[in-house]
Amino acid sequence: MKTLQQMDNLERAYLLARLFPDELQVITQFIKKEAELFNRNREQVFNEWTEKNIDANRWYDFINNFERRYDKNGARLYRNKRTFRDQLFDGYDALFTIHCLIVYADSTFCNLKLRQAIHLFFGNHKFLAITFNN
Repeated sequence: MKTLQQMDNLERAYLLARLFPDELQVITQFIKKEAELFNRNREQVFNEWTEKNIDANRWYDFINNFERRYDKNGARLYRNKRTFRDQLFDGYDALFTIHCLIVYADSTFCNLKLRQAIHLFFGNHKFLAITFNN
């Protein structure tokens, strides 16, 4: 088995899915709600955008890609660990998914062991620090 430092996002996501299969549906639904929240607050995001490494348009590309994959795969995203991994954690699109995981980990909905695993595998730094008005 690879060390954590040798694992890429796909491998970490698959390990998370194998350790917490009963949480995948809740996680996937949370990511969907985050995508909807970003879409409802698009103007605010563009006005408050401070991230230097990517621009807001690229961020919304990640969100749009997630929504397409969610619509295409539906329940397979949380019923199949490999689909969860391959569709949500591949390439740069994983930035949005990882951001949502970290937000979820910091919420009161997340159980302690899952929170610890998310922080261990993906860190605890959110990519964006925007507090939405609604």
